[in-house]
Amino acid sequence: MMKRFITLITLMLSILLFLSACASDSSSGREDKEKTITVMASGVKNGTQGIFLEDFKKLVEKEYPDTSVEYTLLPDDQYYTALKSKLSTGQSPDLFLVQPKKAGANSVEEMAEAGYIEDLSDLENWDKIIDQGKEDMSFEGKPYALSSSIGVLGTWYNKDIFTENNIEIPKTWDEFLRACETLKKAGITPIVMGDKDSFMIQFGMYQVAANQVYPNNPTFDNQLYTGETKFTDDEWVKTITMYKELYDKGFVTSNSLGLGQPQAQQIFKDQQAAMIFDGDFSFPALDNDNFEVGFMGLPANESGEAYISAATGAGFAISSKSENKDILNEIFNKMTDGESDLYNIWIKTATSFTTYKGVELSNPVFNDVVPAFESGRSFYWSNQAWPAGTEAQMQAKFSEMIGTGKASPKDVAKAMQDKFEELKGE
Repeated sequence: MMKRFITLITLMLSILLFLSACASDSSSGREDKEKTITVMASGVKNGTQGIFLEDFKKLVEKEYPDTSVEYTLLPDDQYYTALKSKLSTGQSPDLFLVQPKKAGANSVEEMAEAGYIEDLSDLENWDKIIDQGKEDMSFEGKPYALSSSIGVLGTWYNKDIFTENNIEIPKTWDEFLRACETLKKAGITPIVMGDKDSFMIQFGMYQVAANQVYPNNPTFDNQLYTGETKFTDDEWVKTITMYKELYDKGFVTSNSLGLGQPQAQQIFKDQQAAMIFDGDFSFPALDNDNFEVGFMGLPANESGEAYISAATGAGFAISSKSENKDILNEIFNKMTDGESDLYNIWIKTATSFTTYKGVELSNPVFNDVVPAFESGRSFYWSNQAWPAGTEAQMQAKFSEMIGTGKASPKDVAKAMQDKFEELKGE
């Protein structure tokens, strides 16, 4: 009996030793890592950022065997709150996403001014980035973040419907209005919008502003801060008035305030409307096998030379508190060298236009807006220059105007100005 008991104890000790050895072997790869790079971003697992981060982890760990990568991917509405908490407690991730210019509380200007992110002036390939990509990710003349993409707001249209109704691509506002009238008379809803998701109001409004506000005064938004310009000036009142005209004339679905973006996109795909104002980033949601989609800039101009609303996308910044700045600078240099595997995964995060010079457009559906983009007839999304919250006030007041008819374009403009002055003082 005692012999069997000793044998059993011996067997159990052997199993425990074996399991311990296995555990040691399986974790040794992690224990041998000398450095850990932490990354934080917004997005979804199967989306652009999710795919990029998984590839980024594999490549960095392959090229730097002593380094591991740990990343956190959060939905957009949770990202900033989590990032703010990390920054306030001194637990900043090594790399994290920031927005361009003044676009939100995690903008490059906010983060740089607060000292949260590292100056990238030593980046070897900064001059390979187009001017807009450099300017939008800089603060006081110094680069602070790296973005691969330019997001373009435009007018998606059904090419088949246009052809069947003998409509050519409009070049001016009057031509656009006539095209809408032709569609309406044919029993076709010209434009569907999902204004229940009020951010979509920006998708049309900024296209009009790109043609009416900034061509004559590119520094309009900068002058808002000095008081030289106001939203109540003629340029913005006209912009709001022009956009409202599409609703007044019945060119936009009458129930737009009851539709969300996904519903509006589906109505467009179901060919129940000829156009939708949306971004290049919505191509996967709008592409289909039933008809050919087109993408143009809203021609909200009188001259025939349309401007587009194109903005640098969110980009990665290096934490000023990171202990891995040297290796991260190396990684950023590879991401912008034009040839490495890290460059290839970084550049794929751009849906249409990239910030990297000389990269050919990957999707011909965007060909119609190339001339405007390449000739400099483009301006950033307007809200990127405003204190966060100004655009929300614009959306709320515009929704009230088209929903109740109890507000005017001047009322919308005044609400924007009042909110701007309130927020500017913070």
